[in-house]
Amino acid sequence: MRSFLHTLLELEPKPDLIICVNAGVKLVVQGSPVLEELRSLAECGVEILACGTCLDYFGLKDKVAVGAVSNMYTIAERLLAAGVVVRL
Repeated sequence: MRSFLHTLLELEPKPDLIICVNAGVKLVVQGSPVLEELRSLAECGVEILACGTCLDYFGLKDKVAVGAVSNMYTIAERLLAAGVVVRL
């Protein structure tokens, strides 16, 4: 994952949005091994959303270090409006 995110930093165009759901929300919290890459992407204008329900499930909602906590309605809305969706 670190290699993928680092590569995104070097490419143009950058993605508009990164959405983290399920166990993927562990990437946006304190102690994540990819926080530096995600913070750099956010500084480049990439929006980062994390599923609030998923964060609650893992007990991590108070440990979010990058991006915004979102809900499934907004996540589904953004996915349906996207021209291209890449899933990892």
